Amino acid sequence: MLDWRGFFANEDKGVQGKDRGEDGYDVVEWIAQQNWSDGKVGTYGGSALGMIQFLTAKLHPPHLICSAPFIKDFKTKYEDYYYGGVYRKEHSEQLQRLGFLSTSIILKLYKKNRYWDSVEVKSDCSEEIQIPMLMCSGWFDHYPSDCIRAFNDLKTKSNPNIRDKHKLIMGPWLHSSIGLEEQGELLFPEAVNIPNQAAQKFFYFYLRSIDNGWENEPVIKYFEMGSNQWKTADDWYKVADSYDTLYFNDNHFLTKNPSMLEIVSADSVEYNPKDPSPTYGGSRFNPFNPNTPMGPLDQRLMVENRPDAIIYTTEPLIENVTLNGAVIAELFVSSDKKDTDFGIRLCDVYPDGRSILLTQGIRRMRFRNSYENEELMTPGNIYPVKVELNDLSQNFLAGHSIRVIVSNSNYPMFDINLNNGDSLYKAGDTLIAKNFLHHWGNYQSKIIIPLTLTTSVNDNTNSDTKIDIYPNPANDKIEIAYNLEIPGYVHLEINDVLGNNIYSSDKKYCTTGFFSETVSLQNEANGVYFINLKYNGKNELKKLILNK
Repeated sequence: MLDWRGFFANEDKGVQGKDRGEDGYDVVEWIAQQNWSDGKVGTYGGSALGMIQFLTAKLHPPHLICSAPFIKDFKTKYEDYYYGGVYRKEHSEQLQRLGFLSTSIILKLYKKNRYWDSVEVKSDCSEEIQIPMLMCSGWFDHYPSDCIRAFNDLKTKSNPNIRDKHKLIMGPWLHSSIGLEEQGELLFPEAVNIPNQAAQKFFYFYLRSIDNGWENEPVIKYFEMGSNQWKTADDWYKVADSYDTLYFNDNHFLTKNPSMLEIVSADSVEYNPKDPSPTYGGSRFNPFNPNTPMGPLDQRLMVENRPDAIIYTTEPLIENVTLNGAVIAELFVSSDKKDTDFGIRLCDVYPDGRSILLTQGIRRMRFRNSYENEELMTPGNIYPVKVELNDLSQNFLAGHSIRVIVSNSNYPMFDINLNNGDSLYKAGDTLIAKNFLHHWGNYQSKIIIPLTLTTSVNDNTNSDTKIDIYPNPANDKIEIAYNLEIPGYVHLEINDVLGNNIYSSDKKYCTTGFFSETVSLQNEANGVYFINLKYNGKNELKKLILNK
């Protein structure tokens, strides 16, 4: 164990601007010279100890063979401290208490400018890495998307001779509980001790030259929550093979099809900065308070019961929906104030009613178009705004529902917006804002979900029939053909993954032989649908992919 220069036992050795990687270099080489060392050195650790490994590896100590930097991206950038243009208040304040930064400096740099561009470029060490690395993070970690991006950078930019040696593990973990079973209110026994086991195998292979099959381990091993299964991939960005759109609709539903209303239809809330929506669960960071509620927690009591939450939920799913990637909310909003925030929480609603938080994000309206320039709103005008969420692997099981909570605050994870349109992060009047989320005409608020098109549907549940769909994937129409071996009544339905019916034929009596129907799908959105042939009291399901 090695203290950082300027911290703890080394506090009096702190030097402003010192490259701490130089200390790492010296330690690696000192170890290699000891009589108890065989000259092969590996490094291991998470968070700050992950960062120091990147800083050390980029300086190429001759005896450093491999590194395992966990729960950390090597880049320092604007988004580390501002999410959607909103100050990551709790996270930054805890880093200051630990001695890593000054919040007063961060708060002066609330716009993405040349300083942040320079810091990001200087901290990008991906091209300097010349040793194999094992990275690890969790879906409830602080920056899962950044860890995935950092891994992809290593795969594409590090020394060509070792690009295929890097590996990544993404599990159902919080930053402070990597490899543990309990995460928030959920238990993941399938993920216990996985990082330690992988690290041991990694080090045995590279440091002890034990042929244990490490090279045959998958490039990426990720945990699909919901189904609670480990999956593998070579490229995370290709795991999702389709995108689906869910619209915020009337009566607080999430639906496959947008509202057909041409008159104003919007949901409204009042946001009072003096009574913000509380952060309850999620990727929080507060090492000084072990009772801080973190991870996947039920949002009903603390968040959803408040009047400042707008909730949209799908009908119970008729089939599993597998999300792999980053969800994006594309909202149309308005306000009676010049500035405010719009936040999103994505939840998995269980059949027993629990609304378990998966991830969250926020966007400040003055930064709706860029983080470089501030653009205040005109009260009453409708504006588009995107709220991007972190990457996730979640199987929403049949019988569950997908839920989105919209609020204008998420405190103390994110700093509050005073709604006054004045300079940020300075004392000022707090104004109560009346905010609107629109879902009508050309203002269709929605979320876009990256999907992996897998299904548990059995293609032949009725031995008396055989159903075929052509073409599949389809464009604007399909032909459904079926062969009946015995006479009976036939009824044909097409449903989306949420169970909404988009086509239903008349019930008719058919003799034996081949029959077909042509169905127009011109008005339907791209995505996954299910053909349900009801015949003699039985159902036969087939999956249809619509890709116009």
